[in-house]
Amino acid sequence: MQSGPNRSVVITGLGCVTPLGNSVLEFWNALLGGRSGAGPVKSFDSSCYRTHVWCEVKDFTPHVQRTRGRAAQLAMAAGKEALLSAGIEPESEGLMLGVSIGTTMGEANFLDRLTDTSHDPVAAPWAEVLTHSAYSITSDVAEGLGIEGPQASLPAACSAGNYAVGLALDWIRQGQSDLVLAGGAEAFSESAFAGFNRLSAMSPDRCRPFDRDRQGLLLGEGAALMLLESEDHARRRGAQILARVLGYGLSCDAHHITGPHPEGNGAAACMRNALNDSHADAMDVGYLCCHGTGTQQNDRIEAMAIHKVFGEGARRLPVSSIKALTGHMMGAASAAEGIACVLALRDGVLPPTCNHENLDPECPLDVIPNQPRELRVRLILNNSYAFGGNNACVAFGAWPGVAQK
Repeated sequence: MQSGPNRSVVITGLGCVTPLGNSVLEFWNALLGGRSGAGPVKSFDSSCYRTHVWCEVKDFTPHVQRTRGRAAQLAMAAGKEALLSAGIEPESEGLMLGVSIGTTMGEANFLDRLTDTSHDPVAAPWAEVLTHSAYSITSDVAEGLGIEGPQASLPAACSAGNYAVGLALDWIRQGQSDLVLAGGAEAFSESAFAGFNRLSAMSPDRCRPFDRDRQGLLLGEGAALMLLESEDHARRRGAQILARVLGYGLSCDAHHITGPHPEGNGAAACMRNALNDSHADAMDVGYLCCHGTGTQQNDRIEAMAIHKVFGEGARRLPVSSIKALTGHMMGAASAAEGIACVLALRDGVLPPTCNHENLDPECPLDVIPNQPRELRVRLILNNSYAFGGNNACVAFGAWPGVAQK
């Protein structure tokens, strides 16, 4: 089996459960149709908080009940769709299949229950704490789908999905696995909702990335997984190839526990690192899927970083943020955005930045406002930034046969 940094890695399967729909088709149609997943909080009483809107997965029935929490159930459904779309039976003999999943809060619903009983230490289910670590999501998915290859959980906050894809890319390049399910999973929790409210980072109604009058983010939940596969293995089994994973880049601001570096140095560095790993130049990029949370500071600094990397070309580069519709799915965010990148390459359509009314002069970008744009591109970058200054960027490339459709 070929291994090494030049081993080509492709994507052959996609699966997701999101506030926009419980399949890849529903997700993509909603993105292009501008249908928002936002609505009032129903899973707990939000009257004590300053905001009352979020983006919930709707009408979801778990395929397998025997998991440790909702995040694993969401990830299991996404993983099954990804494998089915790729024509893979996970328990096939000799199949080197791994799983790499990122998350922010892990099984956060368990944390909520623990908080409810924390006033009474005797009543708190302390014996369950060790079985509800962030890793339990990955282990539940691996056990439920019969995956016996390498496994990893990456609790890298809002960049976790991209971190997981980067690790999967390394495993395949190094010959540790032929195929890897990679992405992120996050279940909505009151703990996260309370935390972002206390940071005054939440919008009272809509998420409006890069808009002059943006007021903050909306939290979301869901899971998104893609099947990465070595090109030689995909060709041998006659798989339908959707796109390439060209490379990834990481960086750390080491600046502040929640805020990005004020000059966007880390955000720019991870984009440059992704281009270097892909043996590509900034001029090769045809579209950039932004982190674009809709907060004043993050959007402004991401725009600054884009200008640092792309120079004069930054104003002409099409960019957008799908968080206007999905909300911020935290550990699953960049994974869902990665699926949007793959579909954009496949279909020649770029998803829009919805809810955009007034361009912010501090974000001088072509944000594809409100309507999708038909455009064939060859290379896409997918940005993600997280608390602690953890930045990750993945580069996706068009597959020749798909791009000529």
